Amino acid sequence: DPGEHRLALVIGNSAYQFSPLKNPANDAGAVAEKLSQLGFKVILGRNVTKDEMKRLIWKFGDSLKAEGVGLFFYAGHGIQVGGLNYLIPLGARIKSERDVELEAVDIRYVLSETDRAKTKLNIVMLDACRDNPFARSFRSGHQGLATMNAPKGTIITYATAPNQTAADGHGSNSPFTTALIDNLDRPGLDIWQIFNRIGLGVTKETAGTQRPWISSNYYGRFFFNPAKAQAAQNTDQPEQAQPEPDTNQVKVNRLQKAAEADLRANRLTTPAGLNALEKYK
Repeated sequence: DPGEHRLALVIGNSAYQFSPLKNPANDAGAVAEKLSQLGFKVILGRNVTKDEMKRLIWKFGDSLKAEGVGLFFYAGHGIQVGGLNYLIPLGARIKSERDVELEAVDIRYVLSETDRAKTKLNIVMLDACRDNPFARSFRSGHQGLATMNAPKGTIITYATAPNQTAADGHGSNSPFTTALIDNLDRPGLDIWQIFNRIGLGVTKETAGTQRPWISSNYYGRFFFNPAKAQAAQNTDQPEQAQPEPDTNQVKVNRLQKAAEADLRANRLTTPAGLNALEKYK
């Protein structure tokens, strides 16, 4: 719906004293610009402290509308402790795992704000799985972020698979953000098709070492590019298969068409929770 309320909170933290990163602030700026072009009102924070981050999250939650779409993007250091995921602000003083709850921001803090607003769709994008700068002083030794069950009406996409690290990137943006801004405004593609293009792009760019992951509890359709949504809806039915010679390439083509039909129909997971990207591949 071109008239729907779209709000995004975009945060990128780079200038850490203990372990600075090159790209998150750039990533946040690039994503904010792209979302603005797609009709989102954007709240942007770069290199923010814990208090500043929480105030931005409050502002985001207070500005969400029940029938609208809320999007949260974070780039920077993120760690898991005790199965919970935390975003690391600037100025965090963390010497052991017990400091994390006090010094960092639990991602559930964001999810509680979207839940309170009762938005129809919440999208959480976490490019936050860079290496854990505190790993030596932590007992658990876990890398990356832990899996989370997405609340109702929420899609959570991670820059890489659970318990894995994501690259900061050699250019001005991370591999995940690069794929995101390259695909987000693709005309006529819904959110599932967009995310699968992002996943395939990151996997190819990193030679398979980084594979984005999705956790979803949303069963509708959403188009970042609303002007082309109707055209996509008109072509939602799978194409009729044409008789073809029985060759290996034909078999591959048939499998690909079947997978694409599943994606268009939002059959993204099996009872075992198979990831959409894995199914497509």
